[in-house]
Amino acid sequence: MAKWGMVVDLRKCIGCQACTVACKVENGVSLGRWRTQVRYMAKGTYPTVKKYFMPMLCDHCDPAPCQKASKKSGGDAFYRSPEGVLLIDHKKCKKGADGKYETDAIEACPMEAVSNDPVTGMPDKCNFCYHRTSKGLKPACVQTCIGGARVFGDFDDPDSEVSKLVARNSMRGLIPHEMMKPAVVWIDLEGSMVDWGGIKGYRQIDPQDFESNKLSMGEVI
Repeated sequence: MAKWGMVVDLRKCIGCQACTVACKVENGVSLGRWRTQVRYMAKGTYPTVKKYFMPMLCDHCDPAPCQKASKKSGGDAFYRSPEGVLLIDHKKCKKGADGKYETDAIEACPMEAVSNDPVTGMPDKCNFCYHRTSKGLKPACVQTCIGGARVFGDFDDPDSEVSKLVARNSMRGLIPHEMMKPAVVWIDLEGSMVDWGGIKGYRQIDPQDFESNKLSMGEVI
């Protein structure tokens, strides 16, 4: 049984945003929204300042709060592929009293990785480019990653690249919750980066938000 997932090696991320662009183009993500982003912060005191980059996407955690909330609301739009990828069946999405689809599921995600598409009105998130990966191809973000910071594969295959990376390195999930097992893990993730506040802001309207306000954590701390 395959268990697909991703290793993000922060030692290799250069903050080029190629993954962000590739994801939008591949998946037709609406203007002002992202399925994946690269956050950043500068840390240190001049002249010893270092900039940290933080790629972010849906963790495909198991159990997933969004899936649980959807079922609690009487829906089953959130489901898993045989490989463990968390997907959304838009035909099964339920409209709430607020007139929006799957609001409870969207609000349940601690990373705000699920958001409402203003064009379709449907919940949307990273799906590991399932239309590609189910055919043996890499997700668009992995395919275009210049530094090789994103690696996708089968965690159940000991010979896969992701399994070898896990065996050689110390891994951490972004959300420190022992009951939520993520399918995305990070190499060289500092504790301060988990709590920096950068996990907020997946739902920006202004594409410049992550460059101009506090959510970017772009200032030196």
